[in-house]
Amino acid sequence: MNNDLTATNLNYFYNNQSFTSNSWMTQLPVIDSLSLAELVLPGAHNAGVDKKASYAAPGISHWAACQTHTFYYQLTQGARALDVRLEYEIGSNGVGTFWCQHNGFRSSRSLEDLITSVIRFLQENPDEFIVLDFHQLNAGDQNFDYQEFNRLLTTHLGDRIIPYRNAGLTLGQLKRASHARRVLVAAEYHPSFDATLFCRYIPHEWSGIGTTSISELNAHITQVMRYPPTSDMPWSLSVTSYHAVGGPVNIGEQLDQWFDPAVSEWILKCSIINADFFETSNLVSHCRMANLIKANARHY
Repeated sequence: MNNDLTATNLNYFYNNQSFTSNSWMTQLPVIDSLSLAELVLPGAHNAGVDKKASYAAPGISHWAACQTHTFYYQLTQGARALDVRLEYEIGSNGVGTFWCQHNGFRSSRSLEDLITSVIRFLQENPDEFIVLDFHQLNAGDQNFDYQEFNRLLTTHLGDRIIPYRNAGLTLGQLKRASHARRVLVAAEYHPSFDATLFCRYIPHEWSGIGTTSISELNAHITQVMRYPPTSDMPWSLSVTSYHAVGGPVNIGEQLDQWFDPAVSEWILKCSIINADFFETSNLVSHCRMANLIKANARHY
């Protein structure tokens, strides 16, 4: 790392405690020189499965919930990549709904909730950018209605979605191209999807261990950081730990240590850092500083 671009020196000019999490990107105009693939984004793992949602039976949230609160809350707290996993169900009334789920545990959050939250957030923060990472779309007992999924997204978010052809532009170029298109939508290819709007599937670097301990997670991240993916599109590093008895583990303390740009270059090699209960750590602050370092390095 260039000694002139350390987090300590940059912090002299940008007080890292003075930003507001709902508009942290807007407050850093220097990052307009970076593309979404070049940015380091705080991500909400299993964003649609949170402690405030309701579940089929008491106590399920203890096992399933990976976030503290709603989609809108996550966005206002600084998350800019939402990892969403959906299943589809046609109810007894004949109406189909896309529900969020985690390993078969369905929450009360729906695709409609996500769309409404994104629209509300962008109305309030028009120059923030969001990655919607639809990581799983085929879970559940009923066949997934890809055509209806495409219709809902393009009808309600179509004028806010960044076209695939523009996905590699810098934030500044995206702002000049449109005053409203701030959402990158990524999902595994399906012929029912609008190819002009959907971007390709975002790969996740995951440990592969269902009950990943903190030490196993550290070893996994260490391995990925040796040869981090290089791509013109975002990729996701899963930094999650799961306990067989306690469910998803809050590892805020470890996130603060591992991804502090003042002491480690790990964060500068990342794209999306996909974490549980992300707002309980300094992850947003660390990502903000990492983007500041990367943007300033571009000018030298």
